[in-house]
Amino acid sequence: MSTLNVKLRRDLRRRPAQLVSVVVLVMLGVALFGASHDAYENLDSGYRDLFAKYRFADLTLSGGDTAAIAREARAAPGVAAAAVRTVADVPMRTPDGGTLVGRVVGFPAGSQPAVNRVMVLHGRYLDPAAPSGVLADKHLADDAGLGPGATVAVWDGRAWRDLVVRGTASSPEYLWPAPSRQNILPAPGSFGVLYVPEELARRLAGRDAPNEVAVYYTPGGRDASGRLDAALTAAARARGAGAAVTRAEQPSNATLAQDIKGFSQLAVMFPLLFLAAAGIAVYVVLTRRVARDRVVIGTLRASGFRRRTVVAHYLATGVAAGATGAILGAGAGLALAGPVTRLYGDAVGLPETTVTVRAATLLYGLAFGLVAGAVAALAPAVSAARVPPAEAMRGVVPATGGAGWGARLARAVPAAGRLPAGVWLVLRGPARQVRRTLYTMAGVVLALVLILVSWGMLDSSQATVSRQFDQVQRQDAELTLGRPIDGASLGALAATEGVRAAEPSTRLPATITAGGRGYSTTVVGLPAGTRMHRFLTPGGGERSLPGGGALLGAALRDELGVDTGDRIGLRLPGGRTVSTTVAGFVDEPLGTHAYATLDQVAAWAPSAEPDTVLVRFVPGADRAAAERALTSHPAVVAYTDTGALKKAMDEYMNLFYVFVAIMLAFGGLLAFTVLFATLSVNLAERGTELATLRAAGVGRRRLARLVTAENLLVVAAGAVPGLVIGRIATGAFLGAFNSDLMAFHTEIRPATFAWSALAVLAVAHLAQRPGLRGLARMDLGGLVRERAG
Repeated sequence: MSTLNVKLRRDLRRRPAQLVSVVVLVMLGVALFGASHDAYENLDSGYRDLFAKYRFADLTLSGGDTAAIAREARAAPGVAAAAVRTVADVPMRTPDGGTLVGRVVGFPAGSQPAVNRVMVLHGRYLDPAAPSGVLADKHLADDAGLGPGATVAVWDGRAWRDLVVRGTASSPEYLWPAPSRQNILPAPGSFGVLYVPEELARRLAGRDAPNEVAVYYTPGGRDASGRLDAALTAAARARGAGAAVTRAEQPSNATLAQDIKGFSQLAVMFPLLFLAAAGIAVYVVLTRRVARDRVVIGTLRASGFRRRTVVAHYLATGVAAGATGAILGAGAGLALAGPVTRLYGDAVGLPETTVTVRAATLLYGLAFGLVAGAVAALAPAVSAARVPPAEAMRGVVPATGGAGWGARLARAVPAAGRLPAGVWLVLRGPARQVRRTLYTMAGVVLALVLILVSWGMLDSSQATVSRQFDQVQRQDAELTLGRPIDGASLGALAATEGVRAAEPSTRLPATITAGGRGYSTTVVGLPAGTRMHRFLTPGGGERSLPGGGALLGAALRDELGVDTGDRIGLRLPGGRTVSTTVAGFVDEPLGTHAYATLDQVAAWAPSAEPDTVLVRFVPGADRAAAERALTSHPAVVAYTDTGALKKAMDEYMNLFYVFVAIMLAFGGLLAFTVLFATLSVNLAERGTELATLRAAGVGRRRLARLVTAENLLVVAAGAVPGLVIGRIATGAFLGAFNSDLMAFHTEIRPATFAWSALAVLAVAHLAQRPGLRGLARMDLGGLVRERAG
């Protein structure tokens, strides 16, 4: 064993660059796993701690006899608390003159509620002595520059009422400022929340009693949340309740849960790519070492070394490389987990972040690295032990006997035999060592998958934004009405300078029911021949708004188990339910709405009148002037610019773009290291052959060009399956993010495929340069003598 240990140390020193590349790949894979997995766990535990500390509701019930619903909920086993409150969406005006549709949430003055408490960040909590004092949610305060002492005007249905901000607060209910599951990406300044005294909330909403019940479970109740949700929802609906929203379905929580799901995907998919690349590199390096050591192996076996001893010797190389990379990667992942957690927390406005060192993550990372090195080294180690001593000591004997594909091609096509020797060298090199060629191609595939997934996600996200705001939503602005308008008023808005068209629209909250399932959404009413909204179908076509029935978002086909022509129920505010038909499905990136004509909505809910006006501008119009003119109309209380919404979505994607950029950099590094390992081994294997060509008079530069052409030919061949598999992987990765909140289509530009392939070719060219420099410095005499034995 001491002899083999000396040999192992010498082997590790002989070609360190190849093994260093393996160590780097393992280190990157383990570091990426550690940072992403710990960040995911930190965020998940941070959310759970916030939910427990501020008693985030497990179930929210809207409408009906809220006092009786809350009383029954409190008596149910597994319920810790149930609180009633008033919640209403009302127009607001900020000190800078901006208008928005915000939300007021009723709170007990003087004490925190039993459910859905808030963290006061600045200023003071509500006080019964200040009936017009309110708390501004952090997001609204940041967007509008609100602080203690600021004044916000709220529309109470008849006039603007001034409210004084006592402080700013953060709530688990609005960690992400999503008004609803159908609007998870509001533009900054277009939505905000005020926590107001309950009595004031009722006056602003024009209600005599609370309209919502928030229920908080005990730990035991949460363990059986499915059963408890169903029981409480059924009891509430018997008392006239409409929507029932679980904690998992709550818009803010659902959005953030969908987002951090990316961390869990990242913690598995991308590290596996690096570890697979490391495995290929270990396999290639050790296979080359076994081939080079055939005579040594034969001597060892003939001298009495047992097979398991030889296996352990070559296996030790892979284990050493994996262990070194795993130790370095575990340390790097541990250092990166905290900054990644805080970066994400700051991006979404988490008031508190939790950073914890987890021994399990370190152990998993170390195990991944060791397993990757050991498994990759096992096959060449076993093959080394199986070499018969006598055969091994004879060295390498060509086996083709003139029956290779090149010879067969020359006999079949006489013209092929007249090809220049350099062309034959380029073409025959990959075919003579098929396994070596396949290793290199596998490295190219892995690198392209990582690069194309990252780049493809960027393309697809940009296409999603364009699909929503350039193809589906055709309006340039949306006006919120404070009172119903007649045809003359609508005509006046349409006649505003710079306005091309104006259409009324109705938004009716409803719960769609079918077969015992339910989904809370918004029914959007539009004119029958609307030009403000396009209805794109899942098959890629387009259709018009039907005269009867409703068009549903495509996600509801599976969510409710319905199809075109099926009957569904619409549970409307107040508990009334009407029946209608599924007229078809629409494929939209953001949210899952139901669409019907204004006449159809009026038939379902006669009291529902148009509450918004959709506006399109003349190309080149002065939008600022048009906004001032439109908001001066007495019926208009808020203005939302669709262009601002599109810009906001681009801004919300910034963190995603940073992630993509990091993945592109990692992909380039992966491509370089795995191609360096495989290509340098290729050159080392062919050292004697190339030295012979040099000795025969082939110039150094010409030989370098021939080797480069051969390597790039192999890389180009690997790029073809790499692009195909990368496209499939992009679709699978994006598909994991699809839900009723957001639906991505995999749309990768042709230029992205081309640039990705060129990027890998460029990286391969760089990766072979160290080997080519070694080729220029080779000892021709020594290598030729080695060939002569």
